[in-house]
Amino acid sequence: MKQSSGQSGTEPATRQASAAAREAGLRTMLRIRGFEDRLLKEFAKGDMPGFVHTYHGAEPVAAGVCAHLSDDDIITSTHRGHGHCIAKGCDISAMVAELYGRETGLCRGRGGSMHIADFSRGMLGANAIVGGGISLAVGAALASEVLGDGRVAVSFFGDGAANQGIFHESLNLASIWRLPVVFVCENNGWAESTPTEYATSVADIAVRAQAYDMAGVVVDGSDYLDVFAQAGLAIDRARRGEGPTLIESKVTRMRGHYVGDPEQYRSREQRRSARKLDPVASFAADAGFDLEACQAEIDRELDEAYAAARAAPWPDPADVERYVLSERLPDPRLSVAAPTTEREGSYVQAVHEALAEAMRADARVIILGEDIAGGAGLGPPLEGAMGGTFGATKGLIEEFGSERVRDTPISEAGFVGAAVGAAMAGLRPVADIMWASFSPYCFDQIFNQAAKMRYMFGGQATVPMVLRMAMGAGLRAGGQHSDTLQQIFTSIPGLKVVAPATPATAKGLLLRAIRDDDPVVFLEHMSLYRTRGPLPEGRYELPIGKAAIERRGDDVSLIAAGAAVLLALEAAERLAVEHQVSAEVVDLRTLSPLDTATVEASVRRTRRAVVIDESPPRCSVASELAATISESVFDQLRAPVARITAANSPVPFSPPLEDAYLPSADQVVDAVLQMNRD
Repeated sequence: MKQSSGQSGTEPATRQASAAAREAGLRTMLRIRGFEDRLLKEFAKGDMPGFVHTYHGAEPVAAGVCAHLSDDDIITSTHRGHGHCIAKGCDISAMVAELYGRETGLCRGRGGSMHIADFSRGMLGANAIVGGGISLAVGAALASEVLGDGRVAVSFFGDGAANQGIFHESLNLASIWRLPVVFVCENNGWAESTPTEYATSVADIAVRAQAYDMAGVVVDGSDYLDVFAQAGLAIDRARRGEGPTLIESKVTRMRGHYVGDPEQYRSREQRRSARKLDPVASFAADAGFDLEACQAEIDRELDEAYAAARAAPWPDPADVERYVLSERLPDPRLSVAAPTTEREGSYVQAVHEALAEAMRADARVIILGEDIAGGAGLGPPLEGAMGGTFGATKGLIEEFGSERVRDTPISEAGFVGAAVGAAMAGLRPVADIMWASFSPYCFDQIFNQAAKMRYMFGGQATVPMVLRMAMGAGLRAGGQHSDTLQQIFTSIPGLKVVAPATPATAKGLLLRAIRDDDPVVFLEHMSLYRTRGPLPEGRYELPIGKAAIERRGDDVSLIAAGAAVLLALEAAERLAVEHQVSAEVVDLRTLSPLDTATVEASVRRTRRAVVIDESPPRCSVASELAATISESVFDQLRAPVARITAANSPVPFSPPLEDAYLPSADQVVDAVLQMNRD
């Protein structure tokens, strides 16, 4: 063991393992080894789908760390996660069934070897994205702190992940918030086929803890007692509220990166030497119990598991889309319909009121983002604090405190990933990304984590979080502050996407989004923030996935969302006054899932449709709607569906160019008149 702490003082030298703890640790290691040895034989038969990565050589790490954890504590894992699953107590029979893709698997066949999870054991999932679980563990630790339930989160990851940006963002976030999380780097000397000494700037990854003012320690990952002692100290420290620890466990990769790896990147002698350094055999040599009986018991368990897995049913192909979204709707008893008496207010006021109402109603709702609280955490809230770029969170920290309204570093990947983990661990976070143009910074956390967790883990996970972001052109903000990106978000299964057009819909949809059990992308067009309109007082909600008719008409359907609804209403008024054309305006409100029933019913009646979308035309929401309308009501259309979209370019800065880029009421009117001429 080698200490490398960024904090003053030293830890006690050991946390001694009792005889019972030694025996339990060895039994866990033997169970992991037995599982992986049997897997090599069974995979070679060719009837197990996919890829598998075994844990040979790192058994003391999983066993030594998880010995200190209960089912309530949380771990995140890697594509090489079988050992972590077994050490955390996951059912072996259900694990084997998952390897075969069967309905009885832990994830109902949706995850496979690289994505095994068991939420009942606090195992928040193996993650095939390198470093993908690190920020999730930070979020789980954040949930523990907010809920005050005493849980500790542990993230297992490899040396390759220590060079990912999410590693650095997550350690920084965990440190500044002093979260109860332990980062365990299993350094086996290879990032797939790249040697660590080539890819990493330091000899010991644990020294990077110094940059984040947290405890860091190097342990001998082949020595169960060393791992047990140092993991115990780190977990105890986390439980006492003394912050995170980075543990680097030096282990030997006894086998290749994956089963079947030809290992051309290391010599035959290197491979032989690695397999001789067997930590399980070394520790078993001093066992004080009947090893043969233990091994026989493990073999019987595996025999039964493999027999059951091969006999288990496949998932029903008809259920291929099951678990993409939550099947549980928010409790309707908690919904409040919009009151009949209304007052006027602004769009940004509507967002603010929705956030405040949600936080008052549910202590699990927290807000994370940059500049949302004016430097909270360093002292009292600053006088005149911004409350976010547009002022939507102004004053919330005074009411709810810095534990629930959290200023973050400029670390979109880190705090959005933490929001995902916090949602999976019991909170309902709202993450403020400022501009949609910044969301590519955290695209992995949105696309590979938030959107896929429920499906990939067979319905075990819920990810009740909201991603607020300002979007849209027209404010002369240039190409990197003006994107809509709704065409990207709506293409991702597992996300819900809403784009309210008025203060009333903004408030009602945001309140519902926060209570939804799925991740919701909440798009707020920047041009709308200062617009005013009716704004009901108090708590009320509008359903996600339901469009509304904003203006009745008979001759053509104008279909839009967000700021484009105002453009459609302007065009409808001009058509009525100047051309005696009666246009119906459909406000989609939700872009995913689309309310195709309302759209189709409108178009069946008017027999003409114009779709207005501020995104570029290719693969846009407009294109999806045009295809949907054509497929469903083609025989009733009197003209082809018209698409009025932005230009197929990045958003330009020069005012004449940006005006030309954006869809306009003139274009809508011309499209409708052309339909009538045709």
